[in-house]
Amino acid sequence: MSLCIIGLEKSETNLRLLEEAKKRFASVFFVPIDGIRIGLGEKFSISYRSSDLTKFEAVYPRIPSRFYSYAYQLLSLLPPETFTPIKPITFLLASERFFLLSVLRKREIPTLNIQLARSTKAAHAILEESEFPIVIRVPGKETGVIANTLTEAKSVIDALGSLKQPVLIEDLVKDVVSCYVAEPDILACVKKKTKEKDVVFSKGELKNQKIDIETKHLALEAAKSIDTQIARIDISLNGEPKVVNVNLNPGLIEPSRATGIDLPRETIRHVYENYRKHKEKPMLMKFFEDAKSVVKDVLKNKTML
Repeated sequence: MSLCIIGLEKSETNLRLLEEAKKRFASVFFVPIDGIRIGLGEKFSISYRSSDLTKFEAVYPRIPSRFYSYAYQLLSLLPPETFTPIKPITFLLASERFFLLSVLRKREIPTLNIQLARSTKAAHAILEESEFPIVIRVPGKETGVIANTLTEAKSVIDALGSLKQPVLIEDLVKDVVSCYVAEPDILACVKKKTKEKDVVFSKGELKNQKIDIETKHLALEAAKSIDTQIARIDISLNGEPKVVNVNLNPGLIEPSRATGIDLPRETIRHVYENYRKHKEKPMLMKFFEDAKSVVKDVLKNKTML
């Protein structure tokens, strides 16, 4: 039972995950994503130094958002039998936030109201129909500008328009809870306490948070709908719960301190248990096929008698 953890660096979270993984897997290897070589020769190759990464039975990608497109290319070349708790397509879907939320909405997951405009004219048309306050962002950037009035919003749009930047215009979120999902469970939930008005991406103090069944179900369904077993699902609690963001590579140390739950240990436990289920599935399928064959033979012999 071998596990490869792919990440950018040996952060505190990744070191703790490595420590816990060594307690469950026979061999564990951390690979920095910058050192990986992938090739399309006579056959696909994925290697780090002298190690062939296609030989690992399980791969846990701990990949930062700026590498999501590359993560899709990398993981999609792994053999089909390789277990990955986060599928290649998940990284492609999460590579741009508007696209991610639009996919979730198409799959009947309630999301934040958000609109994308690629011109000043289009953005002004959106503003005319908006309820204030709103947040204006540039795609790919976490920092947003809060506009309380139409005049303020148009000034921001005009400034961005002069830079020829597309813009995201979204509802202002005042109350966010982050759910740490590890299929089939919600490991922990935290609420961010911050002085910033834009709470979605701002830093702040984390506090343990209890959530209702509806919010738990939403977090699990959001993760399932984009084919990932591991994720942090950020949900707005303003009225009906709505997904505002998904993080596939969250830090686990601070929320562990806030909740008293060892998230690295629990995450690896779920990765291991889901890996075991993945390994047992082909055997189960074979069992049912053999059983069907036996039943068919019995019915055939009964007919002959």
